[in-house]
Amino acid sequence: MIETMNKNKRIILTALIIFGLIVTIDLIHIYFKVNFGTDTSPSFCTINSLIDCDGVAKTKYSLIFGLPLAIWGTILYALLLFLTFVDKINEKLNIKLLNVFKKPSCYIATLGLFSFCCSMVLAGISIFEIQKICYLCFITYFIDLAIAIVAREDKFFIQDIKNTVLDFLDGVKKYFILFIIVCGLGIGFLTYMQKSEILVSESSKLQKSFEEFQNLKTNIYAIKGNTLGNPDGKIIIYVYSDFLCPFCKVTNTMIHKLAKEEKDIVVYHMNFPLDNECNPALSMKIHPGACMLAKYALAAERQGAYWDMVSAIYDNLPNSEEEILNLADKLQIDKNKLHNDAYSDDVQNDLMKQIEKAMNFGINGTPTIVIDEIEHKTALPYYQMKTFVHQARNRHRHEK
Repeated sequence: MIETMNKNKRIILTALIIFGLIVTIDLIHIYFKVNFGTDTSPSFCTINSLIDCDGVAKTKYSLIFGLPLAIWGTILYALLLFLTFVDKINEKLNIKLLNVFKKPSCYIATLGLFSFCCSMVLAGISIFEIQKICYLCFITYFIDLAIAIVAREDKFFIQDIKNTVLDFLDGVKKYFILFIIVCGLGIGFLTYMQKSEILVSESSKLQKSFEEFQNLKTNIYAIKGNTLGNPDGKIIIYVYSDFLCPFCKVTNTMIHKLAKEEKDIVVYHMNFPLDNECNPALSMKIHPGACMLAKYALAAERQGAYWDMVSAIYDNLPNSEEEILNLADKLQIDKNKLHNDAYSDDVQNDLMKQIEKAMNFGINGTPTIVIDEIEHKTALPYYQMKTFVHQARNRHRHEK
């Protein structure tokens, strides 16, 4: 038998829940506007650099399991509204299944309290991690708390939580097969949403892709030797890099992973240090010391350890020749020869040829990635790299 809710409590809860629904629906609109829409005008709740609903909606924290938080909020309020009127619904429809909802007020109080606790975590992320506040989100946080307080049967929620858990377990026992089916469908749906990323904006995909590699302290995909990839590979990739460019380090890790996964590519690292000590295209030192690092990488090539040194430099960012020579010990190559080769005419000529090649192509920044003769003057996320490689492979197949 479903307990009948007090009339005044039902009225207040209904008002709070509908208010919450209105806010979350507006938040859904904001999410899709800023992530997929063409309207670039700021939303009404974007006021300054701190109070910025649009900015919060663009971050990875605006989604959980592939669904925007605003949609989760709408689902929550729809469920709460159902529980508020479940007794009335059962009176009209007399559905046996609905009898499992014995104490709706307890369930509403527990869900409201749980949602508020989750909201406090989100508030912390918003303030300390994102450093932006969506005040519409904060409104829903306090709506959740108000719903919990209004619905509670017990002053400290202990009995509400206990009744909710016991009734839930009792309902699972009675309708175990149905529970398993619903859970299976729910997990399947969320897995699909998570993997398909159909509601994830392009900017969030980019951020996620870069973070995977930025968070690596060392290049876990690093290879040894002078050749990266298949020396007979039909798809040729040139990566124009500067050892002091942060995105070049990320790109280096990506191309190592790419070479392990795609068996028909070969990658060439082209030095384009943003340092006027060796780069005539520059009038100033953007990255002082980049020329020295490039010379030592090319010197390591004389000992069959080019890519070893490339990854070692990116991972350790040596600030002096002494630190570079210490890397030689770790790589087990002759550091005296390394030092002499770094100042040889051959290495100087090789470096100038790479810089001149970049200048002839009109390259003036790093990283610049050329995949199968198609130039990309920006850091590419990993999934785009793979896409461009697959497109190149299809072109080669059509040419046959």
